[in-house]
Amino acid sequence: MSDAVVLPPEQVVEEEPHVPTRRLLVFNIGDSSFACDMDSFREIVPMQHITRLPGAPDTVRGLINLRGTIVTVIDGGTSLGKLARGRAEGLILLVDYFDRWIGIGVDDVRDIQDVPIDQFGAADQAEIPLVGAVTGAVEIEGQRVLVLDIKTVVQQVIGQGR
Repeated sequence: MSDAVVLPPEQVVEEEPHVPTRRLLVFNIGDSSFACDMDSFREIVPMQHITRLPGAPDTVRGLINLRGTIVTVIDGGTSLGKLARGRAEGLILLVDYFDRWIGIGVDDVRDIQDVPIDQFGAADQAEIPLVGAVTGAVEIEGQRVLVLDIKTVVQQVIGQGR
């Protein structure tokens, strides 16, 4: 008699098809939620003292000195046509814009989400006043979130002053 152990035949495990995802940073401005791709910004910094620029449009909050670099800060609420909370609080998303940084003031950063591509839907471009800035919409935690091309937001706002 043999001491060999008989193993059951291997079970075939069916894997679900892999759906590509987009890694999004979700943030709030007032009662609205927005998201942008994680690679769209460089850093998140706390709100700082902002020096107002005389003659600048309402969409531009002013300038901050961030570790020796002068950064123009855009008001995310005004730029996106949303009523924002008090701007003494909040955060600044830093975005590379050509050879400098531009900050976008937001009320709060919620979370980082990996969202499957097949969950994205179309969004009405008229929901915010910046043409081409909305790339779609997605539901995250039961709330509709507009997905933004953050570089288009910066380009549209900074271009207003030229």
